Amino acid sequence: MIFDTSYSDKETTRKINLSVGPPFSWKQRWKMGGIGSRRMTVSAISEDLKPYMNADHYVSTASIELRPKGIIVHFRHKLQVYSWIMPYNDLKIEYEHSLRFESKGKYIRFDRPYNERFINRMIDFSKF
Repeated sequence: MIFDTSYSDKETTRKINLSVGPPFSWKQRWKMGGIGSRRMTVSAISEDLKPYMNADHYVSTASIELRPKGIIVHFRHKLQVYSWIMPYNDLKIEYEHSLRFESKGKYIRFDRPYNERFINRMIDFSKF
């Protein structure tokens, strides 16, 4: 599911929390060593996501947020902020030469450099 999160909306927040769980508390964030990635360069996306991303001649970036039951990929298009919600039970992660997330037939791929320690932590967390 993709949500426009440019502005705070109680209904959107409720749907996100139902799907991937509420945000971690600051104590949990501290113990985990952080729950967010740095901005990473997007190298490829599925056709379904192209309307939400920048045109091909712009460099698109996105970041990842960990939640108890999934991840959220945050990205921008013009002045809008979008959040792609991916529960762990729908998520496939490919992590060899590049980093690729797939959920419900849509995918996003990131090129290096990305924080491998964060990615390994996310993969370990998704196994629970």
